[in-house]
Parts: sequence; C-alpha cells; structure tokens
Amino acid sequence: MRLARISLYTFLVFGSLFSVAQAQSPTKKVEIAAALAMTGDFQAFGKGSLEGIQIALDEAKASGSGPQIELKVYETTSDPERAKEVARQIAASRAVLVVGPSDSVAALATGPEFARASLGSITTTATSDLITDNPTTFRMLSKNSDQGAFLATYLVRVFDQRRAAVMVMDDDFGRPIETGFRNTAGSLGIDATYHVFKEGDNYEEKVKAFAPEIADRPIIFAVGSKNGVKILAALRRLGHKGPFLGNIDFGVETFNSHFADLPEEKEHKGFFCEGVYGVNPMLLDSANAEVLSFSERFHARFGREPGWTTIAGYDAARLAIQTLQSLSAVDPNASDPPAMRAAALRYLLALRDEAGFPLPGLLGPLAFDANHGRQDAIRMGRFVQGRFESAPVQIVSAPFPHETEIKSGAVFETSPRKYSRLQQVIYSGLFLNQIMWIDPGRFTFAADFYIWLRYAKNSGVDAADPREIKFPDLTSGGAFDREHPLEEREMPDGTSYRLWRVQGQFRSPFELRRYPFDRQSLTVRFFNARAAADRIVYVLDQGAVEFGERDDPITTVGAADEAFRLLSQWRFVGAHHRRESFVAESSLGDPLRVGRVNHRELSGYAASFDLQRRSLTTVIKSLLPLLLMTCILYASLYFPPTLDEAKIGVAITAVLTGVVLLNSVNTQLGTIGYTVAVEWAFYVFFGLGLLHIVSVIIAEEMRGKKRAAAADRVDFWSRVSFIASIAGLFVVGFFALRTP
Repeated sequence: MRLARISLYTFLVFGSLFSVAQAQSPTKKVEIAAALAMTGDFQAFGKGSLEGIQIALDEAKASGSGPQIELKVYETTSDPERAKEVARQIAASRAVLVVGPSDSVAALATGPEFARASLGSITTTATSDLITDNPTTFRMLSKNSDQGAFLATYLVRVFDQRRAAVMVMDDDFGRPIETGFRNTAGSLGIDATYHVFKEGDNYEEKVKAFAPEIADRPIIFAVGSKNGVKILAALRRLGHKGPFLGNIDFGVETFNSHFADLPEEKEHKGFFCEGVYGVNPMLLDSANAEVLSFSERFHARFGREPGWTTIAGYDAARLAIQTLQSLSAVDPNASDPPAMRAAALRYLLALRDEAGFPLPGLLGPLAFDANHGRQDAIRMGRFVQGRFESAPVQIVSAPFPHETEIKSGAVFETSPRKYSRLQQVIYSGLFLNQIMWIDPGRFTFAADFYIWLRYAKNSGVDAADPREIKFPDLTSGGAFDREHPLEEREMPDGTSYRLWRVQGQFRSPFELRRYPFDRQSLTVRFFNARAAADRIVYVLDQGAVEFGERDDPITTVGAADEAFRLLSQWRFVGAHHRRESFVAESSLGDPLRVGRVNHRELSGYAASFDLQRRSLTTVIKSLLPLLLMTCILYASLYFPPTLDEAKIGVAITAVLTGVVLLNSVNTQLGTIGYTVAVEWAFYVFFGLGLLHIVSVIIAEEMRGKKRAAAADRVDFWSRVSFIASIAGLFVVGFFALRTP
C-alpha cells in the first residue's frame, strides 16, 4: 500500500513537472513567406525589403513576444511567370502569411493564386492601383493615383499655381498617376493640358511641337524614369524653367545620374535636375523620431543609412508579426495552416484606418482603407546642387484637427474626412567660433558660435515661426534675439536666410568615471518649443561647406581653426551634427490623444564636439606630488630598525598629504556620486601607506621576540609588494592612456 502511494506521488510529481515543462516549451514555429525580386529590373525593391523584414523579425525574436517565426524567402526574379510559379509553391507550403511581392508586376501575377489559397499578402513596395483588386492583397504604400492627387494638391497648396502641363506615358504606370492628378485638379480648379507619349515616340520632336502650348506652365510627370529622363532633357534644352514635379521614380537620389554623361551636365552640374521635385515615401533628413531611431539601429548593423524600400519592408514585416501575435494570443496551440491563414486574413480585413488607434508604423498607421490600401506618408524632395533633399514645404497628415484650424485654413481636407497641413522644413546649421573654457566642477562650458536658418517664407495660413527657438542648456550669457539677426536675405531658391551669433554658458552632463583619461562631448542644441514636428522640422543644411565639402578636418565639422586653442588640457577629436527630437509620450490632457503613441514631438538641432583630455599632462600635474611622496615612502622602508618610529611618522605624513591632494582633485571635479579613475591611484597609495605601517609594526614585533630573520623577511616582502603595486598601477595607467 505504501509502495502504491509512493508510485502515485511520483507519478503526480513527474506529471506536474512534465506539464510545466510543456507549458514553458517554445511555441511552435509559424512559417511566413517572403516573395521578393532579388534579381532583375526590380531587385533594388526586393533587396531593400528583405533587409527591413529581417530586422523586424530579429527585433521580434529578441523581445520574446509572440510565436517563433520561420521566414522562407522565394525569388520572383522580376518575371510575372516566375512569380506565378512561386505563388503556387507558397500556396502549397505551410506559410500562414506572405510578405511581398516587392513590385507591382509580381503582385498582379501572384494575387489570384494567393486569393485561391485564402492567403493574405502584404506587399512591401508595390504601388499599382490594381494589385488590391485581388481580395487577399494588402498594399503598404500609397497607390499611383494617390501620387497624382498629391502632385495636384502640392501644386496648389505650396506653389500657389493653378496651371499645369502634364506629361503622361500611355502605360500601366503613367495612366493611374494621370487619373489621380486629373480628378484632384478638377476639384482644385487647375487648368491642365495633357500630353501623351507612347513607347517609341521621338520625345524631343514631340516636346518641341507642343512647347508653345505649355509656355511657362509647371510640369507634372506621369511617366517612369526611363522616359521621363528624355522628356525632362528636352524641356530643359528648350529653356523651360519649371517647376518640375515628378512621381516616385523622380524622387530618388540616383535619378540625376541619368544625365551624368550629357555635355550640359558636365559643363554645369545640376543643369537638368536643379529644382526638380520628386515624390518619396520617406526622406531621412526630415523623418520623424521613430524613423531616426530605426535608422540608428540599421546603421549599427549595416554601416549605412536605410532607404525607403527597407523601411517599407520593415513596416510590412511588423504588420505580419502583429497579425501572428494576435493569432497566438487567441489560440497559442493553433498549428493548422488553412485555419491560421483564414484567421490571419480576417485580422487584416478588420484593420480599418478609421477604427480605433492602430499600431503606428514608420511610414504611417498599420491599417487599411476600404480598398485594402494604406494611407502612408508622402514626402516631397528636390534636387539641389546634385543632392536630393526634403523640399522646404511638405504636406503632412492631420488626423485630429481642431475646428479652429479647419476654419482658418491651416488644416485642409484632401479627401472625405482626411485632413492635412503644411509642414515647414528648416535648413539649419551651426558654426563654432570658440570654446572659451570648460568647468567640470560646475558641469558647464562657454561657447561662441553662429547659427543659421533657411526656410520658405510662404508656408500657409497660421505658419509657425521657425525663429522661435530655445537653447535648453543655456544657463547664462547673451539671450537669443530672433528679431535681430546679423544677416538676412532672400535666396534664389525662394527661401529666406537668417544668421545669428550666440555666446553663453551651457550645461553639459560630463562623464568623469575615466578621469583623467576621459573623453567629453560638448553639445549645443536648440528646439522650437512652440510648434510640434508636424508643423516645423529642423534638418541639417547639407549645402553648407562646413558639412563636408572642404578637406580641413576641423572646418568640415563646422568649427573655426582656432576654436579650441584656449583648452590647453584638451584635444579636439571630432564632431557631428544631428537632428534632435523630443517626444512627449503622454496625452497631455487632450482626450483626442489618448491611445496614441508619440503624442507630441518637437523638432530641434544638435551639434556635438568631442574632446579628449590630454591625460599625460593632467596626470603629471595631479599625481607628481603623489609620486614623490610614494618615493619617499618607499625609501623609508630601508631605514634601519632603530628608526621604526620615524618610518611610521613618514607613512602617516604621506597618507595625510595624499588626503589633501585627493581633496584638491575632487574639488576640481565637483559633486559626483561615483569613483573616478585617478582616485584609484590615491587608494593604492593609501594602501601602500597602510602596508608600510603594518609591516613596520610586524617587523618590530618579530625583533622584540628575537626573530630577526623573520623580521628581515617581512621587510623584504614589504618592499617587493610595494614595487609590484606601483608597477601594476603604471601598467593600468599606460593602457588607460592608449584607450580612447
């Protein structure tokens, strides 16, 4: 009977352990497929998308939330027939969801196959209007007709123009853009002429034929880059000055490379593209805080900045992960692919952009309209001196406008119940004249510098004032007088230039743990404290020579040659300029903000100058007296036994002297709550003083007991320990000096 009870208890214990182990065992893997073009004409979209997908999956795995996801990549090769074959393979697999395709050609080919398998497909970078005709395809970027509508809105709201000449390519890419522009142009009262091109036309002759008709009208491009290059070149050669507004094919840094071999471009850089505007889903120079954070993570992994294709892939993968996490929350043990596919599809269909507060993505909320399309951000860039940068005025979404903003015209309706506002892009820069002093004890430094701003003057109704900037770290000195700049002028590109000089004392969070081997970063930053980032955003003025067009290592980072000459104990090692964002993750008492993420974001600018302390000079100045006292202390170890009292006196005097020196060092550093590197030298010195006193007492005790040989050994090992400690300290200090 007793044996039966033991067996029963054993069974229950092991059964419980098995149940716990089973409950704690890893969740079953869930498979998702990535259908991407890794070769062919669309490989740039596929490769960029895959980078974003991989980062999203890695971050999900590191967080430990949701199911384990297994990614299988299928190559569509930019070919529709191959894409169909891939779709059949995926349909026959255990994949629950598809991320991709990455191009419209493949999306149109795979859509029917995925629909037959009830398999949801979240495209990454496909933009055709037609891909969402397939009931299980969801588009992550704005469709081509949205681009046309945006170009019409931008023409009126930013350029204040109601005339246009539209260049249209008679194909599946150009016609939807034309349709979107034409529909919006009608409601905005734009007088537009439409000029249609077909493959094989003589573009130059055709442009010459209708040149008198278009006169000086703004030019809208509803044509891909391949043929758009030819049309733009013909217009430029005829002397047309624009403005030229292009679609997403024009909104890439490499667009101007198409003109590199033309004689006009060789003679005058930017002859064809200067002032050409192009649509882009994401422009990093004016991106929000979330995109900048992602960019830092991407740069840490790949050593370069991400493109918009990568960010689109990241958003698509995050939505796929969110979908699978929702399924796992409902049924953690679900493993039947058909049932999971159906549940995933239901979840995606329920993600309507008007319902609640969807998960925010980098390019917009992760939700869809009634046509399975996502209303993501559209940015406008322009070419300046061969660079593609954010245009000075953007149109951004205003999801929860106040009634007063609508009445004033500061917020305007772009489609039924969809509102937008104008955002100012402020090109900003800082040039350091001098750092006068650094005071680690008070955690402050004094700086003298210039700052400049360039911005569009006409930025809509109730535009924010870009000059209303605050220096949050400024403690004393000349206040910033926005009304009285040193210089002000109007620039050829339509922007206004303002220059100020600022002098003052600034707070700095010095990190002194490695003192005197420390490296400090002095940062000057400013914010616009009155206008949120959806109204005004400060970007780095890449056109300034201080940001890299000169060879001098100091002036290339925005500092004068003599900027650091007064800092005898410091060596300049580098600098960097960056955008600064402040995000208040709070509803701030506004019920309309409840449930949203990154509720209020302020934009700013920061310039940091890195300095390395001249450690050897500081060590000699601070520790030379300590070194001399150490030598005296060591020499006293060789005093004869008759001078034992003198030995102890020397040790006590040395320790007290060290205390005075340490207090002097700490006074220079101010009030800090941690131990700095130099203090360890003093602690070693105090230890040597204690060793000296103890060894003298022990040796004297030994001699009192007539054990002279033992006393001599104590003296010997005391000297050895003393030398070893000093040598070890020097070795540590040597490596500290060599380590940045």
